[in-house]
Amino acid sequence: MQTLTKTFAQLPIGLAIFDRQRKLQLFNPALMDLTTLPPDFLSLRPSLLSVLDAMRDRKMLPEPKDYRDWRRQIVDMERAAASGLYEETWSLPDGQTYKVVGRPHPNGALALMIEDISNEMLRTRRYRADLELGQSVIDEVDEAIVVFAQSGQLVMSNTAYAAIWGHDPAELMGDSTVRSLSAHWRAQSAPSVIWSEAEDYVATVGDRATWQGEARLLDGRLVSCRFAPLAAGATLALFRPLPVADTGQVRLAESAGLRRA
Repeated sequence: MQTLTKTFAQLPIGLAIFDRQRKLQLFNPALMDLTTLPPDFLSLRPSLLSVLDAMRDRKMLPEPKDYRDWRRQIVDMERAAASGLYEETWSLPDGQTYKVVGRPHPNGALALMIEDISNEMLRTRRYRADLELGQSVIDEVDEAIVVFAQSGQLVMSNTAYAAIWGHDPAELMGDSTVRSLSAHWRAQSAPSVIWSEAEDYVATVGDRATWQGEARLLDGRLVSCRFAPLAAGATLALFRPLPVADTGQVRLAESAGLRRA
């Protein structure tokens, strides 16, 4: 018990262990910090429901719609934790976010772990907001855009891309890669080596120069294709239909020459 107590005292995660009667047997300082429960109360070995009631009084639990429903949720939580299934994110009234995990222990005991993930959730929200802002920006660009990670995985595309190529790869973001997209490009255009060149370019590690070429779509439009390196090995691909006056013969030799340069 002394060894466990010393070990748990160093943990930033709040830990409470309840026996089979659901009486508190062990807790660490982080639990007091996260729940704001006083040590004299916890030292009295309160029941699990008493601990949660006290946390609710201190607004350290998600605000329930009604008390009866809250009680039912607590009973369900205890049952789930006892079978090893309970894991939930609590959004507290003051804006904090806790990750709460309940796990069964030998002889019917129950361990409850509480972790403050507020900063992590804040970073996640900011990241999502940045992604949404970036997406809204590129959607306003007339030129069709797709971005690939160094692995070849699709990162983002815009509405202009969907308009030119007749599909929205963002709907299957996890399954969209440069190979799957280039297969679609091949199916929608006249035979060309440009798509193999594009695959190789995305997969190239190290210094790369921007290059461009042209492809003829099945509907007769000539599309300018430009590929450029981005930070962290990512690749930017841009597509722009050329005006009818500019749609001369496809300059594949020129694109291959630019690639080699």
